[in-house]
Amino acid sequence: MPPPLPEPILFHPLKHHLGYILGFVQESIDLPEVQLQKALRTIGGSQLDLYIGPLTAQQLSEEVILYLQERDLLQPEAFREHLAPNGYRTYTLSDKSVWAMRWGVHANRHVHLHPGRYSLHTLRVKANHLKTAIAVAVASIKYGLRINLELLNQVRAAWLALPPVPEYTAAEGLGKVMLLLQSS
Repeated sequence: MPPPLPEPILFHPLKHHLGYILGFVQESIDLPEVQLQKALRTIGGSQLDLYIGPLTAQQLSEEVILYLQERDLLQPEAFREHLAPNGYRTYTLSDKSVWAMRWGVHANRHVHLHPGRYSLHTLRVKANHLKTAIAVAVASIKYGLRINLELLNQVRAAWLALPPVPEYTAAEGLGKVMLLLQSS
């Protein structure tokens, strides 16, 4: 896995960054299933915004840090004041994607980043679709199996404790997310 992001950035790349997810899939084929399940649970169960642009998680972190440094907002107190009264601010990165900055609750990680909703280079996806797509991609590589509905429902049941799906298409929802992980 890549090194941790620089402080004070708090960012969940397994939930929000396609490039990171693709690397995670390749590196996870050797993980015990229990560890993979634990990692996938961190994605949650609602909708989320997935960044599919060209910047790495490291690059986007560095751009945000530079933006905050230039405005003397890197220290926690100054950053917190900057977020008032809405509790968040948005910033446009070099690739024209918009990112929301919120207050991070972890020590030394007070700048919590999220891709902007419906921003350039982002897709709005259901968390269970993303978890399923990651699990299917890992299982197909790990066990040398072709991706199909049977494998999809096996990993949904065994790894994710999710009900089976009767079908999926590459044009929408789950199939669209799966295709994104396969074709990137």
